[in-house]
Amino acid sequence: MPRVLRTAIPRIKKSLRERGLFVSLSRSLLLPVHLLREYRAAKSLHRDGRRSEFDLAHNVDTDGDFEGWTYLSDLKIPSPNWIDAVNYIAIDPERFKSVLASLDLAFEDYTFVDFGSGKGRGLLLASEFPFRRIIGLEFSPELHRIAESNIQEYRSATQKCRNIQSLNLDFVEFVLPLEPLILFFFDPCRAHIVAEVVVKIGQSLLECPRPLYVAYVAPRAEHERLFASSGCLKETFRSEKYRFRIYRGCA
Repeated sequence: MPRVLRTAIPRIKKSLRERGLFVSLSRSLLLPVHLLREYRAAKSLHRDGRRSEFDLAHNVDTDGDFEGWTYLSDLKIPSPNWIDAVNYIAIDPERFKSVLASLDLAFEDYTFVDFGSGKGRGLLLASEFPFRRIIGLEFSPELHRIAESNIQEYRSATQKCRNIQSLNLDFVEFVLPLEPLILFFFDPCRAHIVAEVVVKIGQSLLECPRPLYVAYVAPRAEHERLFASSGCLKETFRSEKYRFRIYRGCA
């Protein structure tokens, strides 16, 4: 269950640092109301012992802890960016497959990178496609360790890529490989964090022009504005049914 005090203190510190005392004080008057609402909603949750069909079929642990969710405030995450991140929930297999089906590409030429890979379900689903290699980026040591275990345990008769790794780091620190890429995001955080990655995408494409695609699942309005104004990414496909966008890199 999310720990309210651990969530509140970083929010206040961050507000003081970015907005100053006056604005922070005015906002802090409303903070207890928001936190109380969050806490009441969390109290209604319970640790869900049920396992998804995916986890049962493959003997892995990719489900969230509380009705599908794992709360980041329950984890020890060294990166200060955790306060702007979204709590972990595993992507639905059908939704994931729809994303990749929208890409008419020779997957064997591409490296797949999951930004905020959590327990690794996206990595395992990606391994059903013949990627050159698959990389997960996860800043929680605990979720990263679970992902590594899942990668070892995963068995599928239709698996086409076994070159899978989970890296324990904040994805803003990741250096993009100079090879064709599919960059996957499942609403991992607020747009100003993703913006740091978008800057790196633009710089990387200037340094080494190559095929690059961004698949963004469950984008918010702020994310769509970010990609539209990036100058290095162009939208090529969107699905309203599964709520995702595909962008192609352009140097």
